[in-house]
Amino acid sequence: MRLFSLLASVLLPVLAHAEGFQGWYQNTVWLRLNEKWSVGNYVDLRVDDAVSDVHTWMVSPRVRYDLDKVWQLQLNTSFLEAYNADETSRPDWFRLEFEVNPTVPLNESFVFSMRNRFEWRWRDGDADQGFRIRIRPQLDWLLNKEGLFRGFYANNEAFYDFDADRFTENRLIPFGVILRPRQNVDLRLYYLWRHTLGRTEWRDYHGLGVIATVNF
Repeated sequence: MRLFSLLASVLLPVLAHAEGFQGWYQNTVWLRLNEKWSVGNYVDLRVDDAVSDVHTWMVSPRVRYDLDKVWQLQLNTSFLEAYNADETSRPDWFRLEFEVNPTVPLNESFVFSMRNRFEWRWRDGDADQGFRIRIRPQLDWLLNKEGLFRGFYANNEAFYDFDADRFTENRLIPFGVILRPRQNVDLRLYYLWRHTLGRTEWRDYHGLGVIATVNF
């Protein structure tokens, strides 16, 4: 109860000054080809007020290579349509993404991981390309090895835009729940605080989301 009271005291004032509230629905399906290689596809749908108008959609085929038990390499191609931070336009984007991601068990209960992604970005109608890096450390707190409820997690993702030469976005998940409805299905429910730079000022968006990962 103390944890929930602390979260409420911190998040309620922030929510009161939010630009908008969204629902994020994300799904990744992975097919393991052999001991090292996997192929997959990621789908992302973000809607205003959790059930209203579509804010962002994305489709992203992916290839993953497991170097060892700690390191993974990943290559993605992403096609998306998304509003800008000020919500004044909704262009189409194409991204080529390369990731170098470690996962390190700290003990029987805690697992530390990172998603380190470099993106090449092309906007529809623009000849120029853009570059940015995204760093997301994450900590999983695993309480159960069996059953539906497995534990909690938290992460924070920072975006650095090389063209703007500054950080342009931060996404914080201070609290998430890990579920395992089936042995090959990982389900994560979370609260998100998105702090993003518009044309002249920083803006805040908040949401509740679900990530479903299916492994074959």
